[in-house]
Amino acid sequence: MKGTEELIKYAPLFEKLTEEELSLVAGIGHSKAYGKEEVIFLEGEPFAGFYIVLDGEVKVYKLGAGGNETLLHLLRPYKSFAETPLFTSSEAYPACAETTVESSLFHVPKVGFKRVMEEHPSLTLKITEAFASRLMELNRKFGQLSVNVEKRLARYIMNEVDLNGSLKSRRPAFVLSMAKKELAGQLGIAVETLSRNLRKLKDSKIVCEDGNQIIVIDPIQLRKLSE
Repeated sequence: MKGTEELIKYAPLFEKLTEEELSLVAGIGHSKAYGKEEVIFLEGEPFAGFYIVLDGEVKVYKLGAGGNETLLHLLRPYKSFAETPLFTSSEAYPACAETTVESSLFHVPKVGFKRVMEEHPSLTLKITEAFASRLMELNRKFGQLSVNVEKRLARYIMNEVDLNGSLKSRRPAFVLSMAKKELAGQLGIAVETLSRNLRKLKDSKIVCEDGNQIIVIDPIQLRKLSE
């Protein structure tokens, strides 16, 4: 496996750091292996630091009444999570985090990281800018929750084929890399609602499914639904 510095440099939060600055961060944290479906922290637990996924997958979610889960993020290498309390007055984790498969995570402790930020203003500026960019993306994502379900689903599909570069191809498509239960949670809807709206798109010949691949048949109509 590559060294820690070589791995964490791929995290968007650290992508602008110099080798020296990466070394500082690597020096205060540590890697840890987690088993499948192992809880990392629960909402309300004292904030002790944030994490970077080195290998595997982590879901971040909220627990509602009756134990119902609302999926917030599904994170793969080299995404970071639980950084928000560093930049707010919160002293607790705002959500729960759990592995979905065997995973390796890099933990950056709160106390050590705050000390490094105080001693190295340039590092602080770079990380703050990266965090602000992430907040803008999150605001965009959660802003979608206020639109109707059909539009929400259409926007999700449009975004996926745009991200993988296939939108302008003859056959725009993407691989759905999560279970539909997890996608429903990410979109803030029930699984049955997701299935019903996906069926409507298929019945209208706008999309079709081939295994775990979603293929866009009519990108013009899909774009209209997403607007």
